[in-house]
Amino acid sequence: MERYQNAQLFQLREIGLGLTFIGGFIDAYTFVQRGGVLAAGQTGNLIFLSIDVAQRNLPGVLTKLATVLAFMLGVMVVRVWEYHIRPRSHYWRLLSLAAELVVCGVVGALPASVPNYMVTPPLALVMAMQTTAFGSIAGHGYNNVFSTGNLKKATSALAAYSMSSDPTQLVTSKVYFELVAAFTGGAIVSALLQTLWGPRTIWGAVGVIGLVGGYYGWLLFRRARAAQK
Repeated sequence: MERYQNAQLFQLREIGLGLTFIGGFIDAYTFVQRGGVLAAGQTGNLIFLSIDVAQRNLPGVLTKLATVLAFMLGVMVVRVWEYHIRPRSHYWRLLSLAAELVVCGVVGALPASVPNYMVTPPLALVMAMQTTAFGSIAGHGYNNVFSTGNLKKATSALAAYSMSSDPTQLVTSKVYFELVAAFTGGAIVSALLQTLWGPRTIWGAVGVIGLVGGYYGWLLFRRARAAQK
């Protein structure tokens, strides 16, 4: 069966792994370049926020709080799109990737002197949009912008396989470990490139977003063309 004939194209493994690579890439970028803030890891941001409150670090509090709120807004935006646009267009998920591409492109053009509270919230917004629009891979729920849940599910499935020898559990474990590897790989590549390109490194994410979004859009187009024949 051709790839475009898949009923759930957004769940294709290569798309999920590509998006998870992007998640690790951008999180590493904001952590290094933007004051230890995670664009997507809101658990970490809430901890950092609490520390900043205790230390009376007002700029830090403002940055983390704005980032958390922006992430929440991103989730809400995609849910609104899903309700209003999904019934009319199969391309609605591409809106999240288009927004992410634009934001990353603009961030890369900004000087390092731009305050963190003006940079990390827009990135958190589009990261939330990405993970909300693309929330499944090969029939499994996952997260493509942070990795704790994926690691838990990978280990849980591996433990289940060790006790039951159920091959489906092994397949599930493999999927989630691949996601953990993709996230880690994205973070490593980002960290290495930052030693060369500094704040411009995020343009690397623009390229990957373009590849993943272009591939997904092409598959949707091919499927629509096939359905008309």
